[in-house]
Amino acid sequence: MFRRLSLLTMVCTVAAAGVARSTTVIPPTFDALVSSAATIFVGEVMNVRSEWETTPNGRAIITLVTFRVEDVWKGDLGAVTQLEFLGGEIGDLGMRVEGSPVFRLGQRDVLFVNSIVRAVSPLVGFMHGRMRVERDTVSGVDRVRTFDGRALGSVAQVGPRRAAPSLASITPMRLAELETAVRSRLGAGRPR
Repeated sequence: MFRRLSLLTMVCTVAAAGVARSTTVIPPTFDALVSSAATIFVGEVMNVRSEWETTPNGRAIITLVTFRVEDVWKGDLGAVTQLEFLGGEIGDLGMRVEGSPVFRLGQRDVLFVNSIVRAVSPLVGFMHGRMRVERDTVSGVDRVRTFDGRALGSVAQVGPRRAAPSLASITPMRLAELETAVRSRLGAGRPR
């Protein structure tokens, strides 16, 4: 009897446990983000639309995010551009790729876009190729945060996390400082 109860308990425990979901990506360094990107731009989300797409493996939901391009730091873009991400919601059906960025109307971002047209995420380093831009309500200065909202004090903090005892007290770097760092890195990478 004890053996049956133990087996039943084990089966119920396994059945009740949820499926673990995650996307593992090695965070690229700042240099890798810049050098791997075909395009780097600052943009504001104008539209987010999900639709069905037929693939060789069946149907999938994709999300098309349209950006008003504020500034281009690398590459060539028009005034508006659109990026395609695997996953999204249509009605009460959804398909989610864990770790994939979710965009909302009006959000501003710096986006490091790779040259692979058909990918789960068009961003370099999956989610790491997105840096949020937030306007400081007191000073009116645009400041930069990581894809997950952490303050980015300098480009040295881009990449694998390093132990930092005072992360909460970091003032996010200015957007202008990030632009200078990107343009400096691009200039340093040019053949002489």
